Amino acid sequence: MKKFLTVVFSFIIMHASVKAQELAWYDPLSEDFGVVEGQGWQNIAFNRLPDTAKEVVREPVWGLSRNAAGLLLRFTTGANEIKVEFTPGPRLSMPHMPSTGVSGLDLYARDGAGAWMWVRGKYHFGKDKVSYSFITPDNPAGGKEYLLYLPLYNSLSDLKIGVEESKDFGFMPKREAPPIVVYGTSIAQGACASRPGMAWTNIVGRALEVPMVNLAFSGNGRLEPEVLDYVKAIDASVFVLDCLPNLGPWGGYTEKVVKDKILQSVKMLKTAHPATPVLLVEHAGYSDGWIDADRKSAYTNLNKWTESCFQELKEAGVQGLFLLSHGEIGMGNDDFVDGTHPTDLGMQRYADAYIKKLSEILKEQ
Repeated sequence: MKKFLTVVFSFIIMHASVKAQELAWYDPLSEDFGVVEGQGWQNIAFNRLPDTAKEVVREPVWGLSRNAAGLLLRFTTGANEIKVEFTPGPRLSMPHMPSTGVSGLDLYARDGAGAWMWVRGKYHFGKDKVSYSFITPDNPAGGKEYLLYLPLYNSLSDLKIGVEESKDFGFMPKREAPPIVVYGTSIAQGACASRPGMAWTNIVGRALEVPMVNLAFSGNGRLEPEVLDYVKAIDASVFVLDCLPNLGPWGGYTEKVVKDKILQSVKMLKTAHPATPVLLVEHAGYSDGWIDADRKSAYTNLNKWTESCFQELKEAGVQGLFLLSHGEIGMGNDDFVDGTHPTDLGMQRYADAYIKKLSEILKEQ
């Protein structure tokens, strides 16, 4: 009996090994053409700022630029199963944001009508490896087009995609159209979406079918000239400045400081790109603003100062300047995880407001 079990166990191991060998693995960083979308620079792996920024921006910004927020891969395949593996950074989850959002992947497939549909995946989060398995039966001959979103709040390395050897697979080059570039805070980076595809920047990208570059840095979106030098280096279709949540009174930011930052930021972008629209975004508020006077005054003052800057710039003749207001975003009481960061519902509300405003801006170009 023992010999029989040994033979059976050996057969199972051998069969599993053969099955594993039937997968062909593809490394996006080994491609001769750029396939990682959501970056303003070439050959920076799965990062958001180039190596030159390390000695220029503050250390927290540099560290957060190693997070893969907003990065995606586009590919086609007729595979019935798609496996993805990578080595994650040290933080797999946060108290108010699950592993699926912090360190997870998200796969979407284009259906027959051209809409992007979410693909369910089985996942495993380990300290040394994160793996996903997406079951995609009934793929047509020639395959489907896919979007694979990378983690919002973690770094990664050694990413590879595996499909059956008998199935076709090909990475798609990143789109060359000028992207919408977002300079923002934790909310724009993706906190606290339950999965990467629900970050508002990624929702907007799917809805408008445009590339997005996410240069949002949690707690560190402060309209800093050093960061703006990198923002303005990108040939954008629209520049979005959504940094007010990190410019509140608790950080010592006075009315003069905030206004100077807003005016200087717009000036920097417009000097470098006179014809490119700039969208100023107001603070979306806090869920407890109705009961906490200090919290309410923080965001209402920031919005009042932003509106003042907007009017001053318009009166000075600045063209292509737009404002997304607190009221247009319209966050509800149940749209927050912790009173500050949006749930998936809140992310959708953000995205809806952005989609409407950005559609209007892009139509004017």
